[in-house]
Amino acid sequence: MNRREFLSVLGGASALSMINVHPSFATTADAKLNTTSLYVKGLVMVDFGNPDFVRLGFPKAPGHKATLSVVPQTGTQRTLSIKGNGTVEPSGIASNDPHIFVPEIVRMKEFYGPAVKSHVDQCPSVITIPTDAIASMTTSEVSPMRYTFLRSDTGAEIETFRPRQIAETLKIDLLSAGTLKLDDGKINIPLQTARELRMQYAPDRADGIDPFAQHFNHYFDYVERPAALDFLAVPKKLSGGDSKMPKVGNQFMDIIMFCYMVAVP
Repeated sequence: MNRREFLSVLGGASALSMINVHPSFATTADAKLNTTSLYVKGLVMVDFGNPDFVRLGFPKAPGHKATLSVVPQTGTQRTLSIKGNGTVEPSGIASNDPHIFVPEIVRMKEFYGPAVKSHVDQCPSVITIPTDAIASMTTSEVSPMRYTFLRSDTGAEIETFRPRQIAETLKIDLLSAGTLKLDDGKINIPLQTARELRMQYAPDRADGIDPFAQHFNHYFDYVERPAALDFLAVPKKLSGGDSKMPKVGNQFMDIIMFCYMVAVP
Protein backbone atom coordinates (compact mmCIF):
# COMPACT_ATOMS: atom_id res chain seq x y z
CA MET A 1 0.00 0.00 0.00
CA ASN A 2 1.52 3.31 -0.99
CA ARG A 3 1.43 6.51 1.02
CA ARG A 4 -1.57 8.01 -0.76
CA GLU A 5 -3.63 4.83 -0.41
CA PHE A 6 -2.74 4.52 3.27
CA LEU A 7 -3.83 8.04 4.13
CA SER A 8 -7.12 7.64 2.28
CA VAL A 9 -7.88 4.50 4.28
CA LEU A 10 -7.11 6.27 7.52
CA GLY A 11 -9.97 8.60 6.52
CA GLY A 12 18.45 21.74 21.24
CA ALA A 13 18.10 24.24 22.33
CA SER A 14 21.86 24.63 21.88
CA ALA A 15 21.28 24.47 18.16
CA LEU A 16 18.33 26.83 18.28
CA SER A 17 19.04 30.12 16.61
CA MET A 18 17.42 33.11 14.99
CA ILE A 19 19.38 32.57 11.79
CA ASN A 20 19.35 29.81 9.21
CA VAL A 21 21.33 26.73 10.21
CA HIS A 22 22.66 24.33 7.61
CA PRO A 23 23.90 21.21 9.42
CA SER A 24 25.39 18.32 7.50
CA PHE A 25 22.93 15.45 7.85
CA ALA A 26 23.69 11.76 7.31
CA THR A 27 22.37 10.37 4.04
CA THR A 28 22.98 6.64 4.52
CA ALA A 29 20.23 4.05 4.85
CA ASP A 30 20.96 3.82 8.57
CA ALA A 31 19.88 7.45 8.97
CA LYS A 32 16.32 6.41 8.16
CA LEU A 33 16.20 4.79 11.57
CA ASN A 34 16.94 8.04 13.38
CA THR A 35 13.82 9.84 14.52
CA THR A 36 12.92 12.71 16.82
CA SER A 37 9.60 12.51 18.64
CA LEU A 38 7.22 15.46 18.49
CA TYR A 39 4.41 15.30 21.07
CA VAL A 40 1.33 17.41 20.30
CA LYS A 41 -1.55 18.16 22.64
CA GLY A 42 -4.21 20.78 23.27
CA LEU A 43 -6.66 22.71 21.10
CA VAL A 44 -5.00 21.66 17.85
CA MET A 45 -6.55 20.83 14.46
CA VAL A 46 -4.86 17.99 12.58
CA ASP A 47 -5.55 18.20 8.85
CA PHE A 48 -5.23 14.94 6.90
CA GLY A 49 -6.86 16.33 3.75
CA ASN A 50 -3.73 16.24 1.58
CA PRO A 51 -1.78 12.96 1.29
CA ASP A 52 1.47 14.87 0.77
CA PHE A 53 1.50 16.58 4.16
CA VAL A 54 -0.15 16.85 7.56
CA ARG A 55 -1.01 20.29 8.90
CA LEU A 56 -1.30 21.27 12.58
CA GLY A 57 -3.54 24.31 12.99
CA PHE A 58 -3.80 26.50 16.08
CA PRO A 59 -7.24 28.19 15.97
CA LYS A 60 -7.85 31.63 17.40
CA ALA A 61 -8.78 31.01 21.04
CA PRO A 62 -8.52 33.81 23.64
CA GLY A 63 -6.56 32.82 26.74
CA HIS A 64 -4.74 29.97 25.00
CA LYS A 65 -0.97 29.88 24.47
CA ALA A 66 0.92 27.88 21.86
CA THR A 67 4.35 26.74 23.03
CA LEU A 68 7.12 24.42 21.94
CA SER A 69 9.48 22.87 24.48
CA VAL A 70 12.77 21.66 23.01
CA VAL A 71 14.57 18.93 24.95
CA PRO A 72 18.05 18.90 23.37
CA GLN A 73 20.46 16.01 23.11
CA THR A 74 22.76 18.08 25.33
CA GLY A 75 22.19 21.34 27.12
CA THR A 76 19.23 23.01 28.75
CA GLN A 77 15.59 22.65 27.78
CA ARG A 78 13.98 25.77 26.32
CA THR A 79 10.36 26.74 25.77
CA LEU A 80 9.37 28.97 22.86
CA SER A 81 6.15 30.71 21.92
CA ILE A 82 4.77 29.51 18.61
CA LYS A 83 4.05 32.43 16.30
CA GLY A 84 3.23 32.61 12.61
CA ASN A 85 3.56 29.57 10.37
CA GLY A 86 6.09 26.79 10.41
CA THR A 87 7.16 23.70 8.54
CA VAL A 88 9.33 20.63 8.78
CA GLU A 89 11.92 20.77 6.01
CA PRO A 90 13.23 17.31 5.04
CA SER A 91 16.84 16.90 4.05
CA GLY A 92 17.49 14.22 1.46
CA ILE A 93 15.83 11.30 3.28
CA ALA A 94 12.18 10.34 2.80
CA SER A 95 9.87 7.98 4.64
CA ASN A 96 8.32 5.73 2.01
CA ASP A 97 5.80 4.01 4.25
CA PRO A 98 4.82 6.16 7.27
CA HIS A 99 2.79 4.41 9.95
CA ILE A 100 -0.14 6.73 10.69
CA PHE A 101 -2.71 5.23 13.06
CA VAL A 102 -4.75 7.48 15.36
CA PRO A 103 -8.25 5.93 15.71
CA GLU A 104 -8.86 7.70 19.03
CA ILE A 105 -8.76 11.21 17.57
CA VAL A 106 -12.08 13.07 17.14
CA ARG A 107 -12.76 13.51 13.44
CA MET A 108 -15.11 16.20 12.13
CA LYS A 109 -16.43 13.83 9.46
CA GLU A 110 -17.87 11.70 12.27
CA PHE A 111 -20.38 14.52 12.80
CA TYR A 112 -20.78 15.98 9.32
CA GLY A 113 -19.84 13.21 6.91
CA PRO A 114 -17.22 13.21 4.15
CA ALA A 115 -18.46 16.52 2.67
CA VAL A 116 -17.07 18.54 5.59
CA LYS A 117 -14.28 20.88 4.46
CA SER A 118 -11.19 22.07 6.26
CA HIS A 119 -10.04 25.68 6.49
CA VAL A 120 -7.10 24.92 8.77
CA ASP A 121 -4.95 27.05 6.48
CA GLN A 122 -6.78 30.09 7.88
CA CYS A 123 -5.64 29.46 11.47
CA PRO A 124 -3.32 32.14 12.92
CA SER A 125 -0.53 29.56 13.11
CA VAL A 126 -0.11 26.43 10.99
CA ILE A 127 2.71 23.88 11.11
CA THR A 128 3.06 21.89 7.86
CA ILE A 129 4.75 18.48 8.03
CA PRO A 130 5.46 16.67 4.74
CA THR A 131 4.37 13.04 4.94
CA ASP A 132 7.83 12.10 3.67
CA ALA A 133 9.26 13.47 6.94
CA ILE A 134 7.04 11.29 9.16
CA ALA A 135 8.13 7.83 10.28
CA SER A 136 4.99 7.26 12.36
CA MET A 137 2.07 9.02 14.01
CA THR A 138 0.27 7.36 16.89
CA THR A 139 -1.82 8.21 19.94
CA SER A 140 0.42 8.57 22.98
CA GLU A 141 -2.25 9.35 25.56
CA VAL A 142 -6.06 9.40 25.72
CA SER A 143 -8.53 11.33 27.87
CA PRO A 144 -9.30 9.84 31.30
CA MET A 145 -13.05 10.02 30.55
CA ARG A 146 -15.09 8.69 27.65
CA TYR A 147 -16.86 11.28 25.51
CA THR A 148 -19.88 11.41 23.28
CA PHE A 149 -21.22 14.41 21.32
CA LEU A 150 -24.63 16.11 21.22
CA ARG A 151 -26.32 18.24 18.57
CA SER A 152 -26.52 21.88 19.65
CA ASP A 153 -29.95 22.34 18.02
CA THR A 154 -31.83 19.35 19.42
CA GLY A 155 -29.63 18.08 22.25
CA ALA A 156 -29.74 14.59 20.72
CA GLU A 157 -26.68 12.37 20.79
CA ILE A 158 -24.85 12.25 17.47
CA GLU A 159 -25.16 8.59 16.55
CA THR A 160 -22.44 8.68 13.90
CA PHE A 161 -19.83 9.35 16.59
CA ARG A 162 -18.46 6.35 18.46
CA PRO A 163 -18.28 7.19 22.21
CA ARG A 164 -14.78 6.57 23.49
CA GLN A 165 -11.75 7.91 25.28
CA ILE A 166 -10.37 10.44 22.83
CA ALA A 167 -6.84 11.32 21.79
CA GLU A 168 -5.19 13.73 24.21
CA THR A 169 -1.61 13.53 22.94
CA LEU A 170 -0.24 12.55 19.55
CA LYS A 171 3.28 11.27 19.07
CA ILE A 172 4.77 12.13 15.68
CA ASP A 173 8.12 10.48 15.02
CA LEU A 174 9.95 12.72 12.55
CA LEU A 175 13.00 11.72 10.56
CA SER A 176 15.90 13.41 12.30
CA ALA A 177 17.48 14.41 8.99
CA GLY A 178 15.36 17.53 8.79
CA THR A 179 14.73 20.93 10.30
CA LEU A 180 11.73 22.37 12.11
CA LYS A 181 11.25 25.96 10.98
CA LEU A 182 9.03 28.26 13.06
CA ASP A 183 7.90 31.88 12.98
CA ASP A 184 7.90 31.97 9.18
CA GLY A 185 11.46 30.64 9.02
CA LYS A 186 13.01 32.94 11.61
CA ILE A 187 13.66 30.06 14.03
CA ASN A 188 15.36 26.87 12.85
CA ILE A 189 15.70 23.71 14.93
CA PRO A 190 17.73 20.85 13.38
CA LEU A 191 15.81 17.78 14.51
CA GLN A 192 18.95 15.73 15.06
CA THR A 193 19.93 18.11 17.89
CA ALA A 194 16.70 17.44 19.84
CA ARG A 195 15.91 14.42 21.99
CA GLU A 196 12.21 15.30 21.81
CA LEU A 197 9.86 18.20 21.11
CA ARG A 198 6.66 19.03 23.01
CA MET A 199 4.08 21.19 21.29
CA GLN A 200 1.08 22.42 23.26
CA TYR A 201 -1.84 24.81 22.80
CA ALA A 202 -3.83 25.24 25.98
CA PRO A 203 -5.48 27.88 28.21
CA ASP A 204 -3.69 29.29 31.24
CA ARG A 205 -6.38 27.91 33.53
CA ALA A 206 -9.63 25.97 33.50
CA ASP A 207 -12.73 28.14 33.25
CA GLY A 208 -15.44 25.56 33.88
CA ILE A 209 -16.24 22.02 34.92
CA ASP A 210 -15.41 20.76 31.42
CA PRO A 211 -13.27 23.34 29.57
CA PHE A 212 -13.12 21.05 26.54
CA ALA A 213 -16.87 21.42 26.02
CA GLN A 214 -16.56 25.20 26.33
CA HIS A 215 -13.53 25.50 24.06
CA PHE A 216 -14.63 23.06 21.34
CA ASN A 217 -16.56 25.84 19.58
CA HIS A 218 -13.25 27.50 18.61
CA TYR A 219 -12.82 24.84 15.93
CA PHE A 220 -15.92 25.73 13.94
CA ASP A 221 -14.51 28.91 12.42
CA TYR A 222 -12.17 26.65 10.46
CA VAL A 223 -14.64 23.98 9.35
CA GLU A 224 -17.20 24.24 6.56
CA ARG A 225 -20.23 22.07 7.33
CA PRO A 226 -22.76 20.81 4.77
CA ALA A 227 -25.82 23.09 4.66
CA ALA A 228 -28.11 20.25 5.74
CA LEU A 229 -25.99 19.65 8.87
CA ASP A 230 -25.72 23.20 10.14
CA PHE A 231 -25.47 22.38 13.85
CA LEU A 232 -22.58 22.45 16.30
CA ALA A 233 -21.26 19.30 17.92
CA VAL A 234 -21.04 19.62 21.71
CA PRO A 235 -18.79 17.30 23.76
CA LYS A 236 -20.34 15.46 26.70
CA LYS A 237 -18.45 13.46 29.29
CA LEU A 238 -19.54 9.91 30.02
CA SER A 239 -18.84 8.06 33.24
CA GLY A 240 -16.07 5.52 33.50
CA GLY A 241 -12.88 5.06 31.56
CA ASP A 242 -9.25 4.85 32.54
CA SER A 243 -6.42 5.79 30.25
CA LYS A 244 -4.90 2.63 28.76
CA MET A 245 -2.34 4.43 26.68
CA PRO A 246 1.29 4.60 27.81
CA LYS A 247 2.29 7.60 29.88
CA VAL A 248 5.57 9.36 29.24
CA GLY A 249 7.43 10.12 32.43
CA ASN A 250 7.92 13.86 32.19
CA GLN A 251 6.21 17.00 33.35
CA PHE A 252 4.70 17.69 29.94
CA MET A 253 2.68 14.49 30.05
CA ASP A 254 1.66 14.78 33.70
CA ILE A 255 -0.14 18.13 33.62
CA ILE A 256 -3.94 18.36 33.56
CA MET A 257 -5.23 18.79 30.03
CA PHE A 258 -8.08 21.23 29.40
CA CYS A 259 -8.56 20.78 25.64
CA TYR A 260 -8.37 17.93 23.16
CA MET A 261 -7.54 17.96 19.46
CA VAL A 262 -9.66 17.20 16.41
CA ALA A 263 -8.91 15.94 12.91
CA VAL A 264 -10.25 17.12 9.60
CA PRO A 265 -11.80 16.18 7.32
